[in-house]
Amino acid sequence: MTEPVNLIVTLQPRAGCLPDVVSTLTTLAQASRQEAGCLRYDVAVGKELVYLFEAWTDRQALAAHEKEAHFLLGVAALNRLCESQRVEFVEWQGPG
Repeated sequence: MTEPVNLIVTLQPRAGCLPDVVSTLTTLAQASRQEAGCLRYDVAVGKELVYLFEAWTDRQALAAHEKEAHFLLGVAALNRLCESQRVEFVEWQGPG
């Protein structure tokens, strides 16, 4: 059995763009959660940064997600709205 693919995306919105980043991610999350391989797609908002927690059944599910229209549109919007974006693949430790 393959292990799930987990990632954390850290976004730094441009000045004044936090509401638009959150709105974009909320729309992206709703569509992404409908994908067959999506196990988790959660948005957390901090004071200056926004975090996206994703879990996919496997690398193929993540690759399929990255070809979806809602992903491509969302990434294009986030590229305009954010100073920086960082994607980190992680392994959760202990009971999940």
